[in-house]
Amino acid sequence: MEPTRTIFHIDANSAYLSWSAVHRLQQGSPIDLRTIPAVIGGDELSRHGIVLAKSLPAKPFKIQTGEPLRDALTKCPSLVIVSPNYHLYMKASNAMVDIIKEFSPSVQRFSIDECFVDYTHMSVHFGEPVEAANTIRNRIRDELGFTVNIGISHNKILAKMASDFSKPDKVHTLYADEIADKMWPLPVR
Repeated sequence: MEPTRTIFHIDANSAYLSWSAVHRLQQGSPIDLRTIPAVIGGDELSRHGIVLAKSLPAKPFKIQTGEPLRDALTKCPSLVIVSPNYHLYMKASNAMVDIIKEFSPSVQRFSIDECFVDYTHMSVHFGEPVEAANTIRNRIRDELGFTVNIGISHNKILAKMASDFSKPDKVHTLYADEIADKMWPLPVR
C-alpha cells in the first residue's frame, strides 16, 4: 500500500513588501517598511499605479491589494509607496526555494512567493512534518529576514488552505480528520 502523502504549502508573508523591507534594511535604512503603513506598487514619485502588497500597519486604513494608489493615499496620506523591484523579488524567491530544497527534492513553484513541497518519505531525514516545517520557517526568517506561513496536509488544496489560517510566521495543519474542527467554524467570505 502506498503511504499517505505529506504536502507543504509555503507562502512568503506580504512577499513584495517584506522583500523590499529586508533589502532596504540591508542597505542601511533605519525604517522597516513592515512596521509602518506602506505599500508596494506603481511609481513612488508620480504616485500612480495600483497596490501590489501592503504592510500589516496599512490594513487598519482598509487599503486593498489591487486598488489605485491615489485611493490608498486618500485613506492614508502618510502612506509610504515603494516601486516594485522584480529582480530583487526573484533573488529573494530563489533564496527561499534554495533553503526549501534542502528538505525535499520535490519542490513545485506555484508563484514567485509560494511553492508546494512533497515531504512524503522525508521524516526519516528531517523529523515529523510540523517539526520540519518549523525548521524551514525559522531558517527562512533567520537567514533571509522575512517570514513564511506553511500549511501541511495530504494534498495541495488542504495544504494551501492551512497556510492561510492565520498569519504571519505560522505553521498550520489541515488533515482530513481536522476539517470539521478547523474549517466549519470559519465564516463564509
